[in-house]
Amino acid sequence: MNKQRKKFDVDTIQKHIVLLGHRGLGMTELRTFDPIPQVAYVDNEDDAVRLAFEMEGKTSGIYVGVQPRTPELFDKVPNCWKPASGAKCNCAHDKDIEYITTCFFDIDVVSEERRKDFPASEEELLKSLRAAETLSREDGLAMSSTICCSGNGHYVLAPVVPISVDSDEIGKKFKQFCQDTANNIAGQINGVRIDPVFNLSRVMRLIGTENRKGQAIAGRPYRRAYFVTEPLLTKSMALHYMILNMEVEQPCSTVGPMPKSIRCDLSKLSKCEFIQWCRKYPELVSEPLWWGLITNIAYLEGGIPFIHEISRLDKLRYDYSDTQRVIQRVVEAGYKPVLCRTLASEGMTCPGRGKFQCSNINYCPAKAPMYMATLHTVYKR
Repeated sequence: MNKQRKKFDVDTIQKHIVLLGHRGLGMTELRTFDPIPQVAYVDNEDDAVRLAFEMEGKTSGIYVGVQPRTPELFDKVPNCWKPASGAKCNCAHDKDIEYITTCFFDIDVVSEERRKDFPASEEELLKSLRAAETLSREDGLAMSSTICCSGNGHYVLAPVVPISVDSDEIGKKFKQFCQDTANNIAGQINGVRIDPVFNLSRVMRLIGTENRKGQAIAGRPYRRAYFVTEPLLTKSMALHYMILNMEVEQPCSTVGPMPKSIRCDLSKLSKCEFIQWCRKYPELVSEPLWWGLITNIAYLEGGIPFIHEISRLDKLRYDYSDTQRVIQRVVEAGYKPVLCRTLASEGMTCPGRGKFQCSNINYCPAKAPMYMATLHTVYKR
């Protein structure tokens, strides 16, 4: 028992639960699938650790729901393990997800040995790690994602400023975004695949617990899931907007993309407190605020050089190619400008960065910074 306790990684499990961002939005679901399917719900990290320890070594894997579950499920299985039921199922379905808090990508190795249900080799894990590193540099995931090793492959996790699932359309947008992102790197790394299941009630292996799936042999041992990179708790506003702006059907004919070069007077932006703040404190501009800056300026005549001018003030983080790539993504997708009230909200605040506050937010007629430079309202509200 004492030996098992030394192996059991309490700190990593707690970090994983915190990273998923469920607190205040719903319950956390824990699952096992063998020797009999079982389920539990918790509302804090300590109970998650306790329940995971109860199952350690008794099952091939302990899993956790990626998105928070509706509180009603907690009443069915509160802080304890129970068999997963049939007729009145106590396991979460897509309809039980009220908020999206995390983007999750599962990268597996494809080989003859893996098909025979043996664990991955170290060489195979290096392939899935390269794919995870490539994926983590995709638009929206860069600077906000964490890489984990599941024991037989790798995960990429990225916290999102919570999205309320108030319609079936949101779930479709989320699936479309995840699939498109996965497709962008498909084929770049041979011998791996990204699991295409992006449903809202998805579960993943609980980081810090042991993966005992398959038959361990020499060179292919069981492994404990762990964080490859330090968990980033920053909730991405960029991902929030990229998901909400996904088109899963033909775009509505009454709403067209914004013009790519709007006539304006950029000098008027010198009066905008947000622009002033970005210039004065470039090292405090978080990734969500930088995204908001780009959505406001990219469409304006002369706006792209203006974005680079402000971005390069941060000498440590500025990169011309990365900046240009994000600008291109914003313009091609037609993202709407992030509004002033959103820029000044808590959701745009990241650990170690600053919080923008506008003293004129209740009096300025412009609802977004870009409107200070334009001669007309671009969007109908």
